[in-house]
Amino acid sequence: MLGHLVLYSIFEGRVTHDDLVAWFREFGLDEDLLPPPLRQTDVFEKVTGPDGVRVTYPLDDPTATGPASRTSRRRRKEVEPTATLMVRHVRRDGDQIVRHVVREVRDEKRIKLRYDPNLAVCTFHRDHSEGSAEGAGDLTIEPNRAAIAKLPAAEQTTVQEMLADIERRYEHRCTYLTSDRLRSVIRQYVEHLSAIRVRPTGGVYFVHREHAVALSGLRDLVSRFGSDSSFMRVPIPDQDEMREMVIRAFTTSAKDDLDRLAEDIATAQRVRRFDEAAKLYERFTAVQEATNKHSTLLSTSLDDTRAALELVKVQLGGLLVADDGEDD
Repeated sequence: MLGHLVLYSIFEGRVTHDDLVAWFREFGLDEDLLPPPLRQTDVFEKVTGPDGVRVTYPLDDPTATGPASRTSRRRRKEVEPTATLMVRHVRRDGDQIVRHVVREVRDEKRIKLRYDPNLAVCTFHRDHSEGSAEGAGDLTIEPNRAAIAKLPAAEQTTVQEMLADIERRYEHRCTYLTSDRLRSVIRQYVEHLSAIRVRPTGGVYFVHREHAVALSGLRDLVSRFGSDSSFMRVPIPDQDEMREMVIRAFTTSAKDDLDRLAEDIATAQRVRRFDEAAKLYERFTAVQEATNKHSTLLSTSLDDTRAALELVKVQLGGLLVADDGEDD
């Protein structure tokens, strides 16, 4: 067997950081690849940030906030006044992060906007007590009852539901790892195993047979996530056609990495950003080490990739020389 094709799908579950630590130990996985513990300040930033809680609805039907209703309106090509409830940053200091819930109304002609700038105040209070974890703190939500009372009754309900959703999501994320976080753990672990992206966008990897034990541990780990999460290992026989597929996937990925690196080196030279030389060299070294490793594992010379490495090496050398000259 040459190795495995690895495919995985991770969905939202109820996995705590403590669960993850215990399972890593149970399945003999490398604990250096564990994510850091959850920080409440990061959760607050996510839930109240640009990708956090937001509600849009037509003014004539504030309860129509789901994707199905929006799709239906688009199909009918209706243009109607809409309102959007969103959270906007106000200030931060050593003790607090303050954000307001804002109501934005867009007219039916999509020309004018008007705002109710403060329907509620969402505040993160940093915990500076002795022994508190980094990023610890608490969320408070203070509705502006006078401002909310001026809205139609149906909109008042929508606002209250949004505030409850902010609090619910905050509490959930302070306890459980999100599917994105779990997916990142699995992706980083697989890539740590010198995985080769078989599909350019990721999601399907080749992993050499020497990592079979680690893959087994990852499969057991994902089985604990629940919610239909899965981790599949497809055995790849050591045959010419399979070997060629893997080699082609690696050379394509390496070429893309080296092309981007060459562009970034050229940009650094042009704008004289010599302080970036060290990071660029690290990227070059990573591709070089991966080439050497896979050349050995796959018993192939990878001549095209080595030739591209030499060209980038010369280019990188020019940047380093220019950096030395600048220092002088």
